[in-house]
Amino acid sequence: MTSTVTGVDARLAAVYRYEILDTPRDGTFEGFARIAARQFRVPISTVTIVDADRVWFAAAEGLPGVAQIGTEPGLCASAVLQSGPYVVNDALVDPRTMNHPLVRGALNLRFYAAAPITTRDGHRLGTVNVIDSAPRDVSTDETSLLTDLAALVAQHLELRLAALDAVRAEQALRRDADTRAAASMQLAARMRSAGAAQRTTEHPGHCQLGGPAGCTADAELKVADTWGDHAWGCPAHVEEILTHASSVFLATQELDGLAGYRSR
Repeated sequence: MTSTVTGVDARLAAVYRYEILDTPRDGTFEGFARIAARQFRVPISTVTIVDADRVWFAAAEGLPGVAQIGTEPGLCASAVLQSGPYVVNDALVDPRTMNHPLVRGALNLRFYAAAPITTRDGHRLGTVNVIDSAPRDVSTDETSLLTDLAALVAQHLELRLAALDAVRAEQALRRDADTRAAASMQLAARMRSAGAAQRTTEHPGHCQLGGPAGCTADAELKVADTWGDHAWGCPAHVEEILTHASSVFLATQELDGLAGYRSR
């Protein structure tokens, strides 16, 4: 029982990962449904995604206005559990389907054939199916065609998911760039304010933050760290150390290292 529940949960997790449920109709899926209906010479063909409590139609040729049906066993809800094609030649006498609402109801379904839409990691999301109101047989070539169409649907879902991921990655990069730009502007404003306050303070003539190579730029800003050290630097080196060293802060005339910072 545990393995079955785990398998169901994993399949549903895959369904939700592709973010296809309740999206606007996709012309590509509609095209696959039309091809299936034409090749099988049937009035109805659908591309379905099987949710926990419904069968949602990504495309529905011959079923205008129908968006979803229930998960009664025998048709899509059963076909999605199969690793290969699922065929019902005469639904009225087949014990798997004879009591299904679509068989007993107004649709008068008699023939049903489906192939599972299987992801690269082996999860079956739904089916590509063909439906008729008259019993009929199918050939091996026809079931192979249905399997090929289901594989194309799976490929399209992979491409769609990759496109969604790419858009989100680009949006995340833009947000990160905006955040960094805002932080840079805030730092520049703080440096301008500190520079104005320190302009009349006695300080060395050249930047002390140039490392062994030294820096001949004018010292304009004072920085300190939590260890009590302080130094004067040019705007470029001050911005660099403030950006990369979290323990360093802009000092003011009254802040001479950690002791001054604590006694503000």
